[in-house]
Amino acid sequence: MRSFKLPALPAALLSVTLAACSQTGAPQQLSTYADRPELQDTGSQAILARYGNDPGLIAALREAYGETPSILTLPAAPAITGLDLTGDRLAYIKRTGWGTVGNYNTQYAAYAATSLPYPGLDWTRDGCSAPDGLGLGYREDFRPACNVHDFGYRNLKIYQRTDANRATTDDAFYTNMKSICAAKSWYARPACYSAAYAYYQGVRIGGSDSF
Repeated sequence: MRSFKLPALPAALLSVTLAACSQTGAPQQLSTYADRPELQDTGSQAILARYGNDPGLIAALREAYGETPSILTLPAAPAITGLDLTGDRLAYIKRTGWGTVGNYNTQYAAYAATSLPYPGLDWTRDGCSAPDGLGLGYREDFRPACNVHDFGYRNLKIYQRTDANRATTDDAFYTNMKSICAAKSWYARPACYSAAYAYYQGVRIGGSDSF
């Protein structure tokens, strides 16, 4: 996965935004999370500073703390009909690139060194690149999700390069990262969910050059 950059939010703008949000109750949520011992590591504090006013980060933290149900549903993918090679190859790419880590691992083990199950598939992968400017870890934690994401990007940009397919591949990436985080202890979960959101924002903002 290629490196990507996240835009810095100017300090003055952050202050103005947080001040404005204080009238709606959002900073009370941010303040509550920012003070929690599970989020005192440098990476989490950097994420809170950059995205603290972002409803998506608040939603991720609410999931991490069990305040709302965790949303781990992957995108729907078309069925493989066995009637058309081109259509079935595209359906396979989506089912693999939008599916679970477990399904991807099974397919990779069976087919990465072959021309099966369809010719012309790109199984190359290069792990995760952390979002620039945040100094985050989690590259090894999220490597399985990055592998799935690589497969989706590298094949869909050849066989059906659309903004919708890129967005769906990114959504699946985020869900797979959250699934990895959900398996961690309650104490490690919030920081992991925060990092997953930062990685997701990284590909949404900076991933177009790779697709």
